[in-house]
Amino acid sequence: IVLQLETASKMTDPNGNNALKVAIIGAGLTGLLTAHGLKKRGFDVVVFEKDLQLGDRPRDWTILIHWAMPLFQKLLPEHLVEKLPEALCNPSQVFDEEAETLPVYNGETGKLLFQSKVPGARRVSRQRLRALLAKDLDEAGVIQWGKQLAELSVDEGSACGPVQLQFQDGMSYEAQYVLGADGSWSKVRELLFNGDEAARVQFSGYMFATAVARYGDAAKVNAYRHGVMYAGDSDDLSQWTTMWVKIWRKSIGVPPEGVNAGQPALNYLKETTNGQAEPFQSIIDWTPEDSDCYIDEMKYWVPQPFDNRGGRITLAGDAAHPMLIFRGQGFQHAILDASQYLDALIKVHEKADTREQAISAYDADMIERGSKAVQQALREAEFSMNPETVSQMMMAKQGHGRSSPPPNLDKGKSTETTAAAAADISSDKSPASIGPRRDPNSNTPLQSTPSPTRKLPDGDDRRQQDSSLAILAAEPDEVHDEDEFVLTDGYDTASTGSTSVTSSVYAHSIENGRRYQHFRNGRYPIPNDDEELNREDMKHAMLLELCDGIWAIEMGDRFPSARVRGIDLSPTQPAWVPPNVDFLVDDCEQDEWLDSNVDFVHLRFMIIVLRDVPRVLNHAYESLKPGGWIELQELCAEILCDDGSMPDDDPVKYMYELGRRAFEKFGMNVTLPKNLEPMLRDAGFQNIQCVVKKVPIGPWARDKTLRLIGQYQKMAVQEIMPILPGRPFTALGMSQVESQVTLAHARQGLDDMRVHRYFHYYFWFAQKPLN
Repeated sequence: IVLQLETASKMTDPNGNNALKVAIIGAGLTGLLTAHGLKKRGFDVVVFEKDLQLGDRPRDWTILIHWAMPLFQKLLPEHLVEKLPEALCNPSQVFDEEAETLPVYNGETGKLLFQSKVPGARRVSRQRLRALLAKDLDEAGVIQWGKQLAELSVDEGSACGPVQLQFQDGMSYEAQYVLGADGSWSKVRELLFNGDEAARVQFSGYMFATAVARYGDAAKVNAYRHGVMYAGDSDDLSQWTTMWVKIWRKSIGVPPEGVNAGQPALNYLKETTNGQAEPFQSIIDWTPEDSDCYIDEMKYWVPQPFDNRGGRITLAGDAAHPMLIFRGQGFQHAILDASQYLDALIKVHEKADTREQAISAYDADMIERGSKAVQQALREAEFSMNPETVSQMMMAKQGHGRSSPPPNLDKGKSTETTAAAAADISSDKSPASIGPRRDPNSNTPLQSTPSPTRKLPDGDDRRQQDSSLAILAAEPDEVHDEDEFVLTDGYDTASTGSTSVTSSVYAHSIENGRRYQHFRNGRYPIPNDDEELNREDMKHAMLLELCDGIWAIEMGDRFPSARVRGIDLSPTQPAWVPPNVDFLVDDCEQDEWLDSNVDFVHLRFMIIVLRDVPRVLNHAYESLKPGGWIELQELCAEILCDDGSMPDDDPVKYMYELGRRAFEKFGMNVTLPKNLEPMLRDAGFQNIQCVVKKVPIGPWARDKTLRLIGQYQKMAVQEIMPILPGRPFTALGMSQVESQVTLAHARQGLDDMRVHRYFHYYFWFAQKPLN
């Protein structure tokens, strides 16, 4: 009966034929995790691994699971989630403020550079986690060992035919889907690119060494508590195993030929590492003879589009985007790959998408975010090696979480998680070293319950104000996930259209280390570089949660028969857009940017930067069809508080007051959004409506959706802070010292969740008369 039930639960293809067979190449963490997710949902899955047995790859290191933890749990059967403490480096670790903070020191001087909070993360041993994930699959016969892939082929004449897999031992296999999860030297990637050099992994120029050591001395282990590799259940620190990592530029020194593992590698590291501050120097000097030690060069590959053979073959994890270890993003993106690949196959099974649509959408998202993460890690490596640029690291400015929220948030699902830390580093001649703190692991049950997103009122046929509604603050013990991110299915579109930028103005200017658009230079005092785009992404994600807004790419996807045009002063649009969407790089205060007879005009976060608002509103009115609508979504940049928790001299409020005065120098009114009704009426609009929403600054609200929104808003505030000492505060005549002191006080104040600050967001709607 059990066998019959299992057979009955197997996924079949959309036509009701044989069970959907998925072949995963590679039994690393990505492949095993994906296999569990697929098996849990009833897919017929097999994993092919070239190694003969689990122990053939003995090298171990620690991995931090942080923002992807909810997805990690979602993919696994419940009994494995409960067993996860078996893979933790320190299963008895108790969380406290110290344990949840990673300090980063100058490796040569011992000076504290910065600290990153890492609430909720779990550090695991790669080997023990792999063993945990492999056990059930191996016993069920899902893993086929000793199978090295040789060829992949599909019947080009059949859109639904299987993939033929050929292995070096002569075995062949057929599957409807193939997922390459076979690491940085992926054979699947090589075959997808037909052996082209474009698929070849690149060497980074950074050497990477790991050593797993048992000091046998409690005092030595205590000096290096953050480097615990395995504590087990023992309270005797002398029995604990530790791990240290060293990273250095290849140009500084390359080990002799053959010196890449074992005692020769350890001897080389000890001989070439000197002058480090304590305890960093000693943890290397103390390492016992014959400790497990490995040296190699870190590798990367920037993802790029490939032929997925009609949606039948794709990549995940290090096969898709091998990256440097900085900020610990590699495994997080691998987990997200596994989750989104599963979701794509479910869409095919449920006939929501064709196979090619679903897998191509998966590929588009994986390539875009993977490419960004790979390049960010390369920049982080460069910044970390120079004391003058350490402060520019995203690790220092944004912590160890995602650099930006994922696009196209699924309004039906909202999952809470936390940002956390990257791999530990003790680097020769590198200023960044993570200091001696306890390893952030715990036997606390891992729980993350998805909760439906609550839709806030969006207004009706009358002017609506909800700004008088109080936001209930959470009790102190409720605010435990201060760095929340929403993890969802990602950008879901089958479009392969490209951005259409009709203006030819692509030049930029650099000031104070930030990039500004050259077009209308000086017109807009805020940069257009990656950091600013990340802040815009956060604001977009926040508004998606707040009001179900969708612009502009999402609008094109949702309404394929419509033509959607976006406008910006900067040529910073994405490369993947629907075919019915184009972008224009131009100044919306000129009269040529909008077509005539349009149905809808949407402006978001634009009013305060316009010098001539009436001109823009008049032109929008003229461009609309009779009966057409205009919508404006705007932030009024005033710090408010209605429960008495914010003092009059609040540093965040003071910073925004300075910002208001500064932006006035550029002709900008940051409080204008609350006074748009007379301007809309003067332009000729009628049926004018306004919805005012309170948006908390920080995750202090009791309502979980508002806490998420508040966290996004806090991050947006944090991201605008580095902008202010540039053009804005300079326009006020403030010195750099005065500017930085102001920001330091504001950052400290922003972290105080006892102060319940909020903004008002104004959502204006108005209609052009029918005649």
